[in-house]
Amino acid sequence: MSAPRHPLNASRFRALAETFGGDIGRWPEAEQEVASAWRAAHPREAALVLESARALDDLLGAWQTPAPAETLRGRILDAAPAVVRSARRRALVLTLGGGAGLAAACLAGILVAPVLLSAPALRPTSSSAMSPPALTNVQMEEVLTEALAGWEAPVAGSEADSGA
Repeated sequence: MSAPRHPLNASRFRALAETFGGDIGRWPEAEQEVASAWRAAHPREAALVLESARALDDLLGAWQTPAPAETLRGRILDAAPAVVRSARRRALVLTLGGGAGLAAACLAGILVAPVLLSAPALRPTSSSAMSPPALTNVQMEEVLTEALAGWEAPVAGSEADSGA
């Protein structure tokens, strides 16, 4: 058990009772022994402070939250499945959309890499191994045209929007 941080006097005892309640057993362990000793040394004052704290404890213990109106409860429960379905659909679309984008990027790399590496202007030679070859605009256009020849744009509104 560690020592209390502040010496115990009437105002500190009152502050502890207001914070932790009228039962010294629920106070921090570091304060309990000193508080019990102070209570034994000042029985009247301690009894008044603890009785006041117990009254507040009893008041707070008796308080209950009112039950919601049945109509409100029904509206909330009726709306819950629609909210869950909507959230699941959004999660599915986001997951498929992110995966489709990653798959498209990988496919583009797989399709374009052989074409780019087979182009004569892009093959490294021993003298130009460290520096990239210079391509003219015409050469670059030819390479891109050949690489993207079989590519088709995705159709909007297909699987992701169908709600599947």
